[in-house]
Amino acid sequence: MATEEPSVMKLNILVDRESNRLAFAEADKDFVDILFSFLTLPMGTIVRLLQKQSMVGSIDNLYKSVENLEVRFFQTETCKIMLLTTRNSNPMNARS
Repeated sequence: MATEEPSVMKLNILVDRESNRLAFAEADKDFVDILFSFLTLPMGTIVRLLQKQSMVGSIDNLYKSVENLEVRFFQTETCKIMLLTTRNSNPMNARS
């Protein structure tokens, strides 16, 4: 059985120590794709529905960050809308 080499993803971040906030991040496309893939889970919908009383921490922050991104960072405006309003593909859960 062959051993696989671990994949390496490069991420550069700049943190404002005074406010303890991320000031800048630079990453490869693979990292960004993985980060955005978290929003394709039903969690994106959950965070959107619980905006006022959300306590999901990092996922909530991720959702709000994507929501505040300008459309120019997406291929189309439709892509941004689809990412932020993900629907569950299970027909049993699609009933209202």
